[in-house]
Amino acid sequence: MHESYYIDTCIWRDHYENRYSPQGKPLGNYATKLFTKIMKDKVTIIFSNHIVYELKKAFAPEEIEEMFQILFLMKILKKTEITKENWEEAKKMAQERGVSKSDSLHAILARNNNAILITQNLKDFEKFSDMITIKRPEDIVS
Repeated sequence: MHESYYIDTCIWRDHYENRYSPQGKPLGNYATKLFTKIMKDKVTIIFSNHIVYELKKAFAPEEIEEMFQILFLMKILKKTEITKENWEEAKKMAQERGVSKSDSLHAILARNNNAILITQNLKDFEKFSDMITIKRPEDIVS
């Protein structure tokens, strides 16, 4: 098994904030189990500056660096660059599919890196099921 994952910002936050859904689902626990499995299996995690940008809304830069550090040391965290073309495609796709530019960009980056997009936001990301595989953490760890 040599797949890679593009992990949506919500999953990073679920893990580090140990969040629960409004219905009481242990999202933080699912995310933690996912990261543990990824490290054990040495699966590549793809991330972008846009993930970092979104994380900065909740965390200080030092905290984000700390989040990524062990994954970098294990050589399983890989940065993908965002091009002007990616943004242009994301803008167009956001309008066509009725989703945010950010979600469109994440889907494009997952597609471009042949990565499975991991999110809890199935409602919006299902609109990209024609171009990427979308899973929740609990789909991977159970």
